[in-house]
This record gives sequence, structure tokens and C-alpha cells, in this order.
Amino acid sequence: MLHLFQEHDPARSLQGCKLQGLFQGADLIDLDESAIGTEAKEVGMVAGTKLETAGAAAAGAAIVCCVTMTACSSPFGLPISGSVQTLAPVEQQTQRVYTNPQGPADDAQPETIVKGFYDAMPAGVQSDGYRVAREFLTGSASAGWNGDSSALVYSGTPDFRRRANTMSTPQGAESSLIVEVQLQVVGSLDSHGVYTPTDSSTISKVPYILIKRSGQWRISSLENGVVISTADFEQVFRQVSVYQVSTSGKQLIPDVRWLSWRNWRTQAVGEVLSDAPSWLEGVLRGTGLPTIKLAVDSVPVKNNVVEIHLNSGINALNEEERGLLVHRIRLTMGDGNAEYALKITGDGVDYSDADANVKLTTEQPTAGVYTLTGGHIVSLASSSPLRVGEAPGYDDARGFVFSSSGGAVLRADGVVECLKSDGASCGVMFSGESMRSITEGLDGEVWAVSENGRELHVSDGGKETDLKLDWLGAADSIVALAVSPEGCRLALAVEGEDTNGVMMTGVARNGDKTLSGLSKAATQVSVLRHVTMLTFYNDLNLVYATTPPEGNSEQQEAWRQMAPGPANAQRLPNGTITSMASGQISLSRRLAIVDDLGIVRSVSGSLDGSWTIADSQVTALGAQ
Repeated sequence: MLHLFQEHDPARSLQGCKLQGLFQGADLIDLDESAIGTEAKEVGMVAGTKLETAGAAAAGAAIVCCVTMTACSSPFGLPISGSVQTLAPVEQQTQRVYTNPQGPADDAQPETIVKGFYDAMPAGVQSDGYRVAREFLTGSASAGWNGDSSALVYSGTPDFRRRANTMSTPQGAESSLIVEVQLQVVGSLDSHGVYTPTDSSTISKVPYILIKRSGQWRISSLENGVVISTADFEQVFRQVSVYQVSTSGKQLIPDVRWLSWRNWRTQAVGEVLSDAPSWLEGVLRGTGLPTIKLAVDSVPVKNNVVEIHLNSGINALNEEERGLLVHRIRLTMGDGNAEYALKITGDGVDYSDADANVKLTTEQPTAGVYTLTGGHIVSLASSSPLRVGEAPGYDDARGFVFSSSGGAVLRADGVVECLKSDGASCGVMFSGESMRSITEGLDGEVWAVSENGRELHVSDGGKETDLKLDWLGAADSIVALAVSPEGCRLALAVEGEDTNGVMMTGVARNGDKTLSGLSKAATQVSVLRHVTMLTFYNDLNLVYATTPPEGNSEQQEAWRQMAPGPANAQRLPNGTITSMASGQISLSRRLAIVDDLGIVRSVSGSLDGSWTIADSQVTALGAQ
């Protein structure tokens, strides 16, 4: 049973999770060092880093072959380490490995050549740098092909079909033809490791031109990039959070990328030094890094120390800028954990301790989960529900947000009403205009979607701000929204002609963390239709659910994903789910849902796990 969530809080990391001697040195397997890559061989060897669980097993398997290991997990069933999903503590999984793909057989048919190329590509990403995959290409095709430029991710089984080549056969070749591979593509990666989902209902056709020389078929023409199955994707690509600094200078934003296991550290440092993706433009602190590069295109691990050698560009930064850069690199290398050995130099100058005074951490604020139940406001944080306020008259409420400092309720008529800490009304919000949905924001903010689904409104301590989304199509509308724990990312469920699914955009903040605006662009997180509710479980994981239109025979579904990244369907309890929230429930972080009968259930780890009833006769569910 796959765990649903990755914890990313070093303060709660388990000490003593070790690789149990699996990585004892470089001489683990007789493979060419240059093919494997230093980073792939040294995964898990850095002293003090969090165990990279399933991801570490995948990379370690590139050297060790078929390593089986058990994930470290928190006492309440949520993994607290690792970069990809892990198994429950009682279960084990043997990771798929790709250290020994087979090259082309003599006299193989064209379809077999292309299939062999597909079978060899995962090893190229994970370990051998496409050494075997290139054996299926002609010399000129191999020289021109860049496997690391992009990736297509597909589900199901590829269909290899031979087609006639209408182009003339090259000189010296005996024959030529086309093998067309039909795929159900579900996503893609760009050269920076940014994942974008794709509508899988459309079959993609990928052509390969093959020529025959000396009786042997080889691929002579193909597009750059690799083609990887969903089963292989999370085995050969490593999820890495490239930590960005918000405009306020007080928040860290995890910018999720998917990088090849064989050289992920080198790629990750390159991404820290590169421009941020467009959907985060305007929400990040300017760093002035264009002139800073890796002095050597490699990030080795020597004597349990990650060594990063930069050029002289780092010398031009002031002390504060340099400290932030070193800290960002440290957190990116350590999956949010700063407690490990790192050596950073710039033109020979040691800057390893430049971030000693930087206080930015990845620790997440604790959110409480509350219910509106029979006129009472109830906290679910402790082992048993606790009344914390009285709010009568909202038995038909459509939405609810609350914290120890107060909150808001979305009435049946669409008006949002302010609530004091004891539940008493403090007046209407947003000039009494009708709203479609509300959600909690940062430090007591209340975010709302207008009834027409076109505008956003934010209330913060009585100050109200109206926002518009520049990227929203003229025929699109927002159904629901969720603000990330650090408050610098906004996830939106959108329905329309131009855009459908879940989008994510950046939130800019001032030095006091107050809202200053939104990014002018967005990134697609999901193409799933009819998403009506969503929440950030933690800083990396987004959970959302569908509600098919009335009369539609489709069933409600829940999905989770590291956003952006591949989505995985999950099971929901029986009944119609009306809303969801995440936060502290019964002394641990959990996901909560409420159904149309007013029953609140919660779960930790996997939605396929054991759901526990937390409250009943509930009108609305909220968190802050």
C-alpha cells in the first residue's frame, strides 16, 4: 500500500535511519564509472542526510541491483523522509533496476529494435548515460540525440507498427522504413525537470526512421528526449525540491522538479542557479545569479561531503545574497534538511558556512482542523473533539474557515460572514457580495472566489484585496482554491473551454508577509475534469477530489500528487464527499473529509488506509 504523503519537516525527522551498510564504497559492481556517474554511485552516503527511502533504493539499485529496504516513517504512519512515495513500515518493495539492459540482437526486426531502445532508455536516465540505448541508433543519430532534453511519460503498453518510408533511402543503406509507436501519453518533462500532465484520452504517435546497413536495422532519425512508462518514471527520475525564496525574504517555496537519478545533484545545483519557472515570476526574491555557474559540471560526494565548486560569480554577491544562495543549495541537496556536510567554494574561496546566520527553514506551521456542528465550533486537534465557540444559525453553511483568532463562514446565500474567536459574528465580508467558495490563507487570511468564478478576494485583518488572474480564459471559471502552507502558492480547480483541471500560480508577499499580488502565469497540475475540492496536505502534496455533474454515472474520485508531478488515484469512503481539509487531528497530521450526511472521517498515510470517524452531524469543515 503506497503512502500518500511525504513529510518534509527536518524537525521531526527520525534519527538513526541508516542504509544499513548497503553502500560501503565505490566498488559495488563492475561497471564503467563514467557510465554510471559519481552521484548515482554515492546516493545515501552523505552523513546526516535524511534517508531517501524509496528514491534512494531506486538510485542505489542502479549500483547494487535489486536492493530491498523498508522505509522509515513517523509514529503516526506518515513518511517523514525521502523524496518519493514510500511503503508502510510493515511492507517492503524491491525496486526495479536497469543496470544491465541488452543491446540489439543480430538480425533483429525493426519493431524489435525500437522496442529494445525503449527497454534501454530507463537505464540511460538512471545509471548508464544511454550507453546501451545508443547501440540501437546509427552513429550519426547517436551523435545528434539528446536523451536528457525532455521526457514523455506514458501509461499502458506501447504499440509498435511498421510504416512505409516515403522518403528516399539514404546512400549506402539497403532499405529504410518507419516504426510508429502509439502511446497513451499522460505527462511530459522539459529540460528543467518541470512536469506537465497531458490529457491521456488522446493517443500520441511517435515515429522512428530506421535504415538497414550490412543486414542490420538501426534507428537513423528520432526526436530528442526519452519515452518512459509510468511504472519506470519514479524509479529513474528523482523528485527534488529546488528551494526558492519569496519576495518577502521570509518564506521558502519548494519548486518541485524531476531529475535523472544518475546526476541529480549536478542538475539540481544548475536549477538553483537558473531562472525560476514562469508561474513563479514576480513572487521570488531577486538573486542576481546569472553569472554564477558550476566550475566543474559535476557535484561529487567525497568522504561523505557533498562538494560544489562554483565560479567566481559568487564572489560578487553581498554577504546576505551569498548566504541565501548557499542555504538554498543546502536545502535542495538535503530534501529540506540543512543538517549535513556540504562544501561550497567559489573560485577557490570556501563559502560552506556562508548561511550560518540564515534562519529560513522548511518547517511547516501547524494547522488546526475545525467543524461547524449544530451551532458549535469544534476543534479536532486533540484526541477527542473540543467545543471552542458558539456559532448558531449556520446549519446550511456552504463553507467554513476558522482558527484560534477567528474565521469566516460562507452562508447558504453566498455571503461571507466574519467570525470572532468565540464564534460570534463580526459582520459581513467582501461588501456582502455573493461568493462561490472560501478557503484559509496565511496567518488568518480568508480567500474567496466570486460567484461568477472570475475574481478572487482576500481578507486579512480587515483589509480586503481584489485579485484577477491574467491567465484565466474568457470562458473559464474557478470552482475551488487552496493556499499552500507557506502562503506563496495558490492551487485552483478550474472548469471551462480553455482550461480544465487544477492550476497552480504564485503568490507575492511583502516584507511583513502581507499579500502584494499574484504571478501573471500558471502551471497545469492536473487535467482532470470536475474537480470541486482540494487541499495541500503539506508543502509538497496536493489532494483533490471530483464531483461528477448530476446525472453523470461517473463515481467520485480522489487524487494526490506532488505538485507538479504524476497523479495517483485514491479511494474515498462510501457516500458523497462534500469538502476536505488537512491539519492536526487527534494529535497528528491527517486528511479529513465530510460527506453529505455530516460525518467527518480522517486518515493518515494513504487514502486506502483506515478511515476514522472524527465527528458527526457536521455542517461544514475547515482549517487554518
